[in-house]
Amino acid sequence: MTDKRGLTLIELMVAVSILGILSLVLAPRIQASIGETALNATARQIAQDLRRTQQLAVTNGENYRFEIHVANRVYNVRPQDPFKDPVITVKIGRTITTVTSNFKDIGGGWRGITYTPTGIPSQTGEVVIFDSRGQGREIVVAVATGRAEVRIR
Repeated sequence: MTDKRGLTLIELMVAVSILGILSLVLAPRIQASIGETALNATARQIAQDLRRTQQLAVTNGENYRFEIHVANRVYNVRPQDPFKDPVITVKIGRTITTVTSNFKDIGGGWRGITYTPTGIPSQTGEVVIFDSRGQGREIVVAVATGRAEVRIR
């Protein structure tokens, strides 16, 4: 009976080769999964901040605006009063390559939607985001309720 206390060089090379092949096969799937997770997280955050805009308008009894600058990929939630500071400012992450919106043009490259103290939006519309793989998500503001929901594009 022989006592074997380790791996031979050949056994180690075979194990490393198998791991290398597995990583080549799985890497694209992992990258796609990470990209989709980032896309979904960004879409959910925008929808949540649209809902927050609506809630602030109702809670504070004044108009609040969600403003987005698609070229700079940044958005604000703020009172409609231009002399008041934004409640939040969010820079959209680098994993999102394209941002569009059909909200009303409010000047200077900004587009916006205003919620009244009743929670009703000044209009309906959407924000659409895409990642580098061409995958997209729409964040749509509903007509009657002003609620924001995320849809796969």
